[in-house]
Amino acid sequence: MASVDTKSPTKTGLIGRIQTWYREVTAELKRVVKPTPDETNQMTLVVIGFVIVAGLWFAFWDFVLTRIDQWLRALTQ
Repeated sequence: MASVDTKSPTKTGLIGRIQTWYREVTAELKRVVKPTPDETNQMTLVVIGFVIVAGLWFAFWDFVLTRIDQWLRALTQ
């Protein structure tokens, strides 16, 4: 994690640690860059595409293994 320079010396004790934590969190949040709407749309499409591909993958193997199970059960009867 990146170190954050605080302007006041760090205090000990619970209150001091909470104040230091709060300053570090607010400093980190100032550096956050929000994605543009185009980036959000692009990443949404990537996630939807991945979910579709993963769903097809699992459906394929479900179908194959079900057929193998049915075939093996038919052999034992």
